[in-house]
Amino acid sequence: MRLIIGIVFGFLLTVAGAYVHDSGSVDASARLVNWDVADRTFNGARENAQRGWDRMTGRQDFTTSTDGRERL
Repeated sequence: MRLIIGIVFGFLLTVAGAYVHDSGSVDASARLVNWDVADRTFNGARENAQRGWDRMTGRQDFTTSTDGRERL
């Protein structure tokens, strides 16, 4: 259990450190993380996880596609 908590804490500490470093950096080439790309990637992963959860729990009907055609 300590190992998992340590990994999570280390990850959060690393991301927080990069954010603090980048927020104080005026020059874009000195930044560690491209936060726009990270935000798009995170949002895409979150949406995929939500769609998967909805599909597993049956909250959304996946028998028809977005254009109204029936799927097999």
